[in-house]
Amino acid sequence: MFNLRNILLMLAAIACIMVGAYAAPTPRVIVPAGMDLSLDGMQISDPEHTAEYMEMTGGTAKSGQQTYGRNLAGNWSFELTNQKSVPIGNIELRLYQSEAALFGTGVFKQGLNRQMATAEGSLLEGNAMILNVVSLDNVFLYRMTLNSADGNSTSGAFTLYLPTGEAPVKGTVSGGRSDERRIS
Repeated sequence: MFNLRNILLMLAAIACIMVGAYAAPTPRVIVPAGMDLSLDGMQISDPEHTAEYMEMTGGTAKSGQQTYGRNLAGNWSFELTNQKSVPIGNIELRLYQSEAALFGTGVFKQGLNRQMATAEGSLLEGNAMILNVVSLDNVFLYRMTLNSADGNSTSGAFTLYLPTGEAPVKGTVSGGRSDERRIS
């Protein structure tokens, strides 16, 4: 009798779920009359013109275009500080550049601890660049957004992502070349 009671209880619960699902209102999808959002319906005569318009109006930040003239290859040193102005550590990198791509290797220093690190990133419009640095021992990702007006010094912000999935740590970055580029 105990098993029959449980089976009846389960059947009653399933029946309630089905009745609730059937009685729920069906959402209505409203499609505006006369609006065709397909690529053919947009009637863009020249995609290059659209890109130029977006660039002129500040609608996009394209990596690489018209920024290859900036040479940021070389030895760089960055100091990371959290939002409470407590030093997190230093990163020393040897960066290489190919067009707008930045990449390299280096060392992350925190007190007496040193870890090998690898870096990759790209130049953006103006003086901006994105640089991602991963420390190889503990696999921490430092995602840095930097601004380098003169090509020798830089400042910006970073977000530290931990492999454990803990909340990211945010802070500021400052640094510069340890082999300053000279303009002759």
